[in-house]
Amino acid sequence: MSNTGRARRRAHPFRRVAAAVTAAALLATGACSSEGDPNREGDERRSITDIVRDAVEKAREHRKEETGNTPGGAQPTPDLGTDGKTSFDYADYQQTLSSTLALLERYWAQALPSVGGTYSSPRRYTYYRSDEGAGPACGQEAAPPNNAFYCPAGDFIAWDETGLMIPYYVGGGDFAASFVLAHEFGHAMQVRLARQEPLGVLRELQADCFAGAWAEWVSQQGLLEAGDLDEATLAVFIARDLPGTPWTDPAAHGSGFERTRAFGDGFESGPEACYPAPGERWIIDQR
Repeated sequence: MSNTGRARRRAHPFRRVAAAVTAAALLATGACSSEGDPNREGDERRSITDIVRDAVEKAREHRKEETGNTPGGAQPTPDLGTDGKTSFDYADYQQTLSSTLALLERYWAQALPSVGGTYSSPRRYTYYRSDEGAGPACGQEAAPPNNAFYCPAGDFIAWDETGLMIPYYVGGGDFAASFVLAHEFGHAMQVRLARQEPLGVLRELQADCFAGAWAEWVSQQGLLEAGDLDEATLAVFIARDLPGTPWTDPAAHGSGFERTRAFGDGFESGPEACYPAPGERWIIDQR
């Protein structure tokens, strides 16, 4: 898609995210079970599903005036972690997103010039609830349900709170939700650079790589908890293309391996490994 006037849409990688995240969490808990007790597995299944459902209900009840804008420049707290909780705290969830956005602003203000860009923060951040009404439009394009996107036309980042972000946060962990924001922030940084990748899949993989570079910086600040990178990797893998998707598809985001490799390249080598996008390294012809 063009870099102007249209949202960077997640055509299918984030759809059915609640089910996907819950299934992934169940696979993780099932693998740790010593006996594979079917009754115990059923209890875990109901528990995870109920937590996600309860979290969404609490978010619906927690209406704020009109919008969910998060002002730029919010100060981060030293702890991003909310893992291990068995109930959903909306205030903790909001703090995680606010802290993540503030950390992204801090990082890219110093990192973007290193790859030749001029930094400015996105104009706004906003959530919407697709089950309650339409989200913010990007030009002539409606906000996609169960998704997150960066809108070049309005220079803003938006996410479906009940259809995407809360399921990621509850089922995948706080840093899985942080990855979603980091990926979209990566798209915002792309339009501030001179070179625009012509292939959609390269733009998506580059955003993953930028997210990895940010994650490594967060680690250097001592703000990652045990398991955070596993959460990010899980988020990358869940959002992979469906098997058989050609890399030439305008909506392609990359296979699980391709996305994980791009994220890892950014984590290992910084934003310089992401720009220009090394297509010959990231794209595998046979999927």
